[in-house]
Amino acid sequence: MNKLFPCLLGMALALGAADTRAGTVLAIGQNTYGQRNVPAELTDAAMLEAGRDFSLALKSDGTLAGWGYNGNNRATPPANLNNVLALSAGVYHTLALKSDGTVTGWGFDGNNILAVPADLNNVLAVAAGGFHSLAVKRDGTVVGWGFTGNGRIRAPATLTDVIAIAAGRDHSVALKSDGTVVAWGLNDLGQATVPAGLNNVVAISAGDNHTLALKSDGTVVAWGSNRDNQIAVPATLSNVIAVSAGSQHSLALKADGTVAGWGNNANGQINVSGWTGISSIAAGGFHTLAIQGGALRITTQPRSQTVLAGASVTFTVAAAGAEPLSYQWQFNGAAISGATGPSLLIPEAGRDNAGVYTVRISNANGSTTSQNAALIVRGLQQLTLPELLANGTLRLTFGDLHGDPISSPNVFRYQVEASSDLETWTPLNLPLTLVDGRIRVEDPDAGNYPKRFYRVVEQ
Repeated sequence: MNKLFPCLLGMALALGAADTRAGTVLAIGQNTYGQRNVPAELTDAAMLEAGRDFSLALKSDGTLAGWGYNGNNRATPPANLNNVLALSAGVYHTLALKSDGTVTGWGFDGNNILAVPADLNNVLAVAAGGFHSLAVKRDGTVVGWGFTGNGRIRAPATLTDVIAIAAGRDHSVALKSDGTVVAWGLNDLGQATVPAGLNNVVAISAGDNHTLALKSDGTVVAWGSNRDNQIAVPATLSNVIAVSAGSQHSLALKADGTVAGWGNNANGQINVSGWTGISSIAAGGFHTLAIQGGALRITTQPRSQTVLAGASVTFTVAAAGAEPLSYQWQFNGAAISGATGPSLLIPEAGRDNAGVYTVRISNANGSTTSQNAALIVRGLQQLTLPELLANGTLRLTFGDLHGDPISSPNVFRYQVEASSDLETWTPLNLPLTLVDGRIRVEDPDAGNYPKRFYRVVEQ
C-alpha cells in the first residue's frame, strides 16, 4: 500500500478482461467504494498510488486524478495541484512531492498527519502511513510528522544516507544508499525487525504490518506479520523488478512481465497468475492494479546513489520494446538538455545536482517513465584557522567546502576527532554549536599537548 516508488497506470478493466492496448490497467479485488473504477476520461496517467480504499493517478502533465472512497476528500486531490513528481497513499491520506521539493497532503487529518512542517523543502521522497507521514530530504535525512506513538515518526538519530522511505500502518522503513534497511516504530509483529544481514536492497514497500525488500539479484525478502501468509515469499520467485505491499497481501513484478501474488485473497486481490505483459503493479488495501500491454517495459531501473562532491555519477536504464527507443532524462521533473541516451553521466556532481532523476523512454507505440532515482551529494568539510581563546581553549570552526550551510538537523552527523601523531584518532566528544551555517567546537585540553591535529568526520 505504501510503496517506495509509484507505479504506472492507464485505464481500468475488470479481472480477466485482457486488452492489448497500450496503458490498459487490470483491476482486481475489492470494489466496495469504486476503487477499481478508473475514470474513463483518464487516458494519460503516468503514475499510480493505491490507498486502503481509494486510488490516485499522476498524469503526464503533472496533475492528478482520484477515485474510490472520498471520505475527507482522500480521493480528491487539491485543486490546481501540479508539477507533482511522486505520490504516496496511506490508509487515510496522501502525500504528493512537487518538483520544487515541497510536499502537499490531503485526506484525513487526524493527529496532524497533514501538518507538513512549514520549513520542509528539498524533499527527495515521501511516505504516507496509517497516522503518520515521512519525508526524505536531499541530504539523506528523514523528517516525520503526525502521530508520535511507538516512535514511528522519530527516525534513529544516527540514520543518514536515506534514499527512499516506506510507511506502514504503525511502522517506518528506510532504504540507505549502501543497500541496507533500517526500520522503527511499532514492532509487536516484528514489522520493525529487519532480518539480520539484509543487504543489496534496491526497493522497499510497507503494508499494514509487513515489509517487502527487493534485492539487486531479483529476489525478495519479507518480514513482519504473517497472519495471512503475506510474508511467505514463494520459494521459486526470482527475476523480480518491483514489489508492492498491500494491507495484507504482497505483489512482485517479474522481468518477463508476469506477476506473483501471495497473502490475503479474500477479495481475489492476488489472482494474478494469468497476467502477462505487465509493466507495473500497485497493491492497495484489498485491491490490486497493474498496467498491461504497454508499449515498453523497463527491465533495469536507474538506482539511487550517494556520492562525495566532485565524484562522477552515472544513471543507467534498460527497457524492452520495439526499436528504436528514445530517451529523455529529467531532473526534478525538468528535461535535461542533451541527456537522450540510456545512460546519464554527471562528470563532477555538486550539491546542486542532488535531487530526483527519472528517464522517459519512448518508441513508435508509446512511452513509459522510470521510477525515481535519488542522488545525495555529500560535501567535504573545511576547518578555518583555529582561534586560541584567553583561557587557553582552542576554538575550531568548520563548514562545507562548497559553501553550503549546515542545517541544525544535520549537526549530529559530524564528529571532530583529534590526534597527536596523525595515526591514532580519538573523538573529542565535545558539544557542537551551529553558527551561521558552520559548526563550532572548543577544545579546552589543546594546551596540554605539544602538537594536536584535528579532522572532521561525517557520519
